[in-house]
Amino acid sequence: PTHPARGALDRFLTDFASDLQSDTDTRARVERLKGEVLGRGEVQDLIASAWTAVRSMIVSAAEDERSELRLRVRASLLSLGARMAVDPKVQAKVDGWVEGAAVYVVTTYRREITSLITDTVAGWDAEHTTRKIEAHIGRDLQFIRINGTVVGSLAGLLIYTVSRALGA
Repeated sequence: PTHPARGALDRFLTDFASDLQSDTDTRARVERLKGEVLGRGEVQDLIASAWTAVRSMIVSAAEDERSELRLRVRASLLSLGARMAVDPKVQAKVDGWVEGAAVYVVTTYRREITSLITDTVAGWDAEHTTRKIEAHIGRDLQFIRINGTVVGSLAGLLIYTVSRALGA
């Protein structure tokens, strides 16, 4: 810690940090150097290799039920759920995050979402889909159909009566 080389290095780093904050020439030189370094094929290969290794480690840890990653994520989610159950501030914060994420996804990927839904529904077989819906909803589907017919008829009758009463 008291070696002169250590003091010289500390002074250099302090001056360099100050120059990065205040000197446009220093920032431009660093940006140019960064571009040159990152543009080299060897560096790109190294970045790709490192990303592949990190990604592989994360996927392996996510697949292993006893991995530290899975255990910590599970504990964190359980803790968040417990806090959300009792703390209105946490509930509001999570609601804000979810709403912000939903707005971002919908505004950014509107076309892709619309295309996905349209293509998916277009690929459905009407008879098969109807059978699946009826199987999941059961007898209630008949009541839904009857109620829809009755309510629609009454709404139509009301509109007709009001329009006749007003002389339209």
